[in-house]
Amino acid sequence: MGSFRLAIVGAGLITRDSHLPTALSLPEIEICALIDPVVSRAAELADEYGIKPLVAARAGDIIGKVDGAIIATPNHTHREVAVPLLEAGISTFIEKPLATTVEDGQAILDAAQRGSARVGIGHYQRFLDAPRLLGSLLGERYFGQVSRFCHQAGSSGGWPALSAYTLKREAIGGGVLVVTGTHFLDRMLHTWGAPDTVELRDDSLGGPEAHCEGRVRYNSGPFAPLEGLVRYSKHTPLPSGLVLETERGTVMLRDGFGDHVVLIPRERPELKLRITAEPKAPFAPPLSPYQRMLRDFVDACLTGRAPEVDGAQGLASLHLLRRFYENRKLLTDDWTAVAAA
Repeated sequence: MGSFRLAIVGAGLITRDSHLPTALSLPEIEICALIDPVVSRAAELADEYGIKPLVAARAGDIIGKVDGAIIATPNHTHREVAVPLLEAGISTFIEKPLATTVEDGQAILDAAQRGSARVGIGHYQRFLDAPRLLGSLLGERYFGQVSRFCHQAGSSGGWPALSAYTLKREAIGGGVLVVTGTHFLDRMLHTWGAPDTVELRDDSLGGPEAHCEGRVRYNSGPFAPLEGLVRYSKHTPLPSGLVLETERGTVMLRDGFGDHVVLIPRERPELKLRITAEPKAPFAPPLSPYQRMLRDFVDACLTGRAPEVDGAQGLASLHLLRRFYENRKLLTDDWTAVAAA
C-alpha cells in the first residue's frame, strides 16, 4: 500500500483517462478519496477501476484524511476548491491553468503559504524528453543566439469535458490560448522569461476564441533581441510544433512524445541532424511523462521542496495570459488556411 495518501477532486474525463490511472500505477500512492459534486460519477469511476476510496461531494470532506490532492475541476472553480485544502495543509496538484484570473491565482498561493503546503501545476510537457532536451540546449546556448521562433498547434474541434464548461469563456479564462497555448507559453517562460511586449489577435466575439495569433518580443535581457509567433486553432488541424531560427541553423521540435530535436545546419541545409540524449533519473524510461509529473509532486510534498512546475510559475502564466488578452484585437483574416498547407 502506498505511503502518500492522495485524493482526486473532479471525476471528469481527464481524471478517468489520465490522473486516476497514473496515480494507480505508482506504488507509493494510495487513492484515498474521489470527490465530485455528482457523487454517482465518482462512485462509477471507483467501480470502473476496482477501488474503494472515500466517495463524497465536497472537497472539505478530505481534510485530515489525505496528504495531497489533485484538483481536476473546471478552471473557474480552482480557487474555491484549492484554498480551503491548502489552508488545512493539504498540498494540491492543480490541472492547468492555476486559475482563470491573476487574483484567483494569487489567492491560491497565499493560502498555500498560510498552510505551509505545496502547489504543483499540470504542465505535462515540461516532463517530456524532447522539450526537456531542447530547454537544456537553449539554456547552455548550444545553438548560439536565437533570433525568432514560431509555435503552432491546431485540431478540428475538441475540448471534451463532461460538464461542458469549455463552452463558457468565463469558466475557461479565455479560449484556445488557454486550453492549447498555455503548455508552450509555460515552456517559453521557463526558457526565456517574460517577454517585453505581447499582442494578440483572436476571433472571439464574446465567447471562447477558436483561433488566435500572438506575437512576443524580448527587447532587453540576455536573450534579446528575440521575437516569437504563436498560433492556435480549435477549428483547423495544423502541423504542431516549434521552429527556431538560430545562429547554427534551423531547429525543429514536433509536438508529441518524441525524444529528439532536429537541427538543419546553416552551412549544410541539405542535412537534418537528429539530436537525442539519455534521460537522467528520475526521468528515465519506463516512466511516462504523467508518472514523472505526479511523482515529482509527491516527492516535493514529502521533502518540502517546490514542485518542478510550481504555483509561482502557474501565476506567471496567468500574468502573461492577462497581458495577451489586454492587448488583443479582432482577427479578421484566416491564417489557418496558409498554416495548414
